[in-house]
Amino acid sequence: MSGPLPQFLAPLAWPASLIYGAAVRLRTARLNAASAWQASVPVISVGNITAGGTGKSPMVRWIVQTLRDLGRAPAIVLRGHRGGAHSDEALEHHEAVPEVMLGVGTQRRAVITELLREHPHINAIVLDDGFQHRAVARDFDLVLVDATRPSLHDALLPMGWLREPAASLRRADAVVVTRAMCVMEELAQDIQRLHGQAPLAWTDHRWKDLRMHQAGKDQVEAVTWLRGRRVAVWAGLGNPSAFIAQLQGQGAVIAAAPTLGDHHRYTNAGVAALLRGATACGAEAIVCTEKDWVKVRTVLPAQLPHAPIVRPTLQLGCVHGGEGLRAAIFKAVQAGDLRRNR
Repeated sequence: MSGPLPQFLAPLAWPASLIYGAAVRLRTARLNAASAWQASVPVISVGNITAGGTGKSPMVRWIVQTLRDLGRAPAIVLRGHRGGAHSDEALEHHEAVPEVMLGVGTQRRAVITELLREHPHINAIVLDDGFQHRAVARDFDLVLVDATRPSLHDALLPMGWLREPAASLRRADAVVVTRAMCVMEELAQDIQRLHGQAPLAWTDHRWKDLRMHQAGKDQVEAVTWLRGRRVAVWAGLGNPSAFIAQLQGQGAVIAAAPTLGDHHRYTNAGVAALLRGATACGAEAIVCTEKDWVKVRTVLPAQLPHAPIVRPTLQLGCVHGGEGLRAAIFKAVQAGDLRRNR
């Protein structure tokens, strides 16, 4: 079984997947028959068809920066999984782009309406995880596929990782492959068959530097600092294997990588146990993602062990097709402006 359920629940995966699939079909039929609400500003959506991380947050911020380079004043709108405005995604966006307004809530239409009412200078919206949330019309519907776990031939949740059938890619305006070191022909052909077009762009997740927390202070180190060091990994991600592989690619030695669920909730007791585990395995550093750090830092004990807590600064890079992606965003903004001025 390749899905998110633990092995002991494997007998339940197939019937649960059938029930989930029936619910998806009913929801799709209802949404296909409904009219989506149109915002008064251009809307760009970033989403996926699989559970777990595909790199939506860094792509959202890349698009936000592209919009700002075009002279726009964008805002990010997201559901806020497990915590609303205090969810890990919301906190991560706020820390990475504090100058960009955030709207958080399950009712995207209401959130956008309120944002535009309170901040009339906002002239573009980027939906984080918007592909399945079709109540709001979008001028550009972008779907991400993770090269390290594309899951296009998987079963639906919870037997596999698909949130909806892979054929749903036809609904997207474009597909971008993330965590790709190069153009992968077999994956490109799969996407072409399902979506109708080849991937618009291929991107990777590059680490710009390391932010290190030790003795109550933060400092910046080069990524090469990891080389040869034993590390414990705290990664509450849908696909932690990609993060671990990137660490190994930088020469780090994985001393421990406890299993944490996606959007893992850190508590004082839980962090204390994780710290004891890191000390017991002889870790010279604890490495976590920015998404984990925004939660970990709130429950750290006053006295930390000697091992620093390190998180890489993520930077999205374009392996292929970057100019095409920028052009598609510019075209979407123009289309949104024309729609508004009709």
